[in-house]
Amino acid sequence: MTAPELVIFDLDGVLVDTQAAETGALEHLAGLMGVRLGGDEAAALFAGKRMADCIDAISERAGAPPPPGAVELVRARCEELIGDHLEPIDGVRDVVAAVDRLMCVASNSPRELIRRRVEAAGIAGAFGDRIFSAYDIGSWKPAPDLFLSAARECGVPPASCVVVEDSPVGVAAAIAAGMPVLRYGPDGSPADPASISPYLPPGMAVDGLTSFAKMADLPGLISHVPSPRAGTRQEISHDG
Repeated sequence: MTAPELVIFDLDGVLVDTQAAETGALEHLAGLMGVRLGGDEAAALFAGKRMADCIDAISERAGAPPPPGAVELVRARCEELIGDHLEPIDGVRDVVAAVDRLMCVASNSPRELIRRRVEAAGIAGAFGDRIFSAYDIGSWKPAPDLFLSAARECGVPPASCVVVEDSPVGVAAAIAAGMPVLRYGPDGSPADPASISPYLPPGMAVDGLTSFAKMADLPGLISHVPSPRAGTRQEISHDG
């Protein structure tokens, strides 16, 4: 067990309650292109992924190119679904106040969108300028580059970090970066390694992964993070 120096938070679905809006906006685009998706299917197809890759997936299913300005259309629809008030994930404000370690945000979203959402949720002060976007480095999860870049910018070695994620893509990025992962699953279900493995480099195991369902449990979990061990699979469920 180790006590990490840096806690790296994903944004959507971990800090702010926007994942459903993101998915709904992409479903809206899919519908415009004649593609009908069920809720679970859409979540599996889109969660945590780069916007352009999500649109490419819709285009492939539609057998046609997306309409002009598809990214802007999806982002505008997402803002409509979010509305005027953005809530943090239940318990997040207490968590960021209680965690006594350096914290940052690392997301596949553009930097200004990240900043706007943490400010709207009232939690920006916990992170300061430690906001990292995949757009700034040109590499998106599930590649490990974003997490490695965030650690480097914060002056912390990867082994001394812990990542808080919710999507298989983000979990895989953290594992590939050699960082233990605390995977948030509010429904209480443990992560399915089969949903994560396809995003990992060949031969890499799902390792160093702990699932939890209540944000109130997070500060205690951060203090006792299991370190990844090469070649093992590990899944510990904390569902309160």
